[in-house]
Amino acid sequence: MLTSVFYRFLTACLFFVSTGLLASEGEKPDVLFKAAWLKNEAQSYLLEHRNYSLEQGDTTELETITLMADVNVQDSTGDRYVVVWSFYDFSMQSNHYPSVWLMQHIKDLKISCRTTPVGVLKEFPDLANFHKGLDEAVESAFASYQGLPSETSRARVYRLREDLESFLLMTINHVHQAYGLGYTPGEVVDVPDKMETRFSETAIDAVVRKKLDNYDPETGVAGLVMATMLDSAQLNRAMQEYTASRDLKQPIYRQENTAALVMHIPSGWLLYGFDKREVYQGKSLYGEFFEITHLQNTLFIE
Repeated sequence: MLTSVFYRFLTACLFFVSTGLLASEGEKPDVLFKAAWLKNEAQSYLLEHRNYSLEQGDTTELETITLMADVNVQDSTGDRYVVVWSFYDFSMQSNHYPSVWLMQHIKDLKISCRTTPVGVLKEFPDLANFHKGLDEAVESAFASYQGLPSETSRARVYRLREDLESFLLMTINHVHQAYGLGYTPGEVVDVPDKMETRFSETAIDAVVRKKLDNYDPETGVAGLVMATMLDSAQLNRAMQEYTASRDLKQPIYRQENTAALVMHIPSGWLLYGFDKREVYQGKSLYGEFFEITHLQNTLFIE
């Protein structure tokens, strides 16, 4: 049953982007996304991240990273939560063997975060240790690699290390972005934000359109769908600089960003989430898709 709920939210995201829905009429109760965690409470998740490229509809590149994450509430007080994310069981599907080799050398990577009493993310107090863990994995991978990878391969591994760090931190930010906010079912809310793009070294101004697509009072499950609209002038300027610096012709360009969160409102725990970003350049497409799935989600809705 829950799987069908997830697919409904995926469909809703597509409809949401294309129509720009208006807020529904009539008063309905607000649904507040807030943490209600207990000290020492823990949940487990499966994470998957895919990068893909298509040329005229044919897949030219596909890389998939999967891993597990345990989320433990280390401390709970009247003014904060301290939550520890533990990442493990890293694996990667790719035709670049040094990158696959790196994933096998990442062991029990951890990072803690502090939040407000309702779950709004505030800071990562041990970010330096998190960086160190990733750096040590790269050193270990190169030290045990049979033969010396080429300069190009080494650069690709270092780039993967940076991408992996961004992905893991993005996962935590993705989970916490809804906390502390209340929504009326069917109402659309526009929130100013900034969006990273592969074509610019600086973030581009954006508006995140959010809509509470579904709420079931009996199960306490709510689904929030989101779409991000980038500032077109900043985006075009970034594209011009990107193509000029690489002596490329600038093709027709557009970017689509959609996301969703499914949460168990009484407990404040995430059940499912995804973030999808696709860049269209002429007949080429570059995509990035991330999803996080609670491993015991049926415990919340039975």
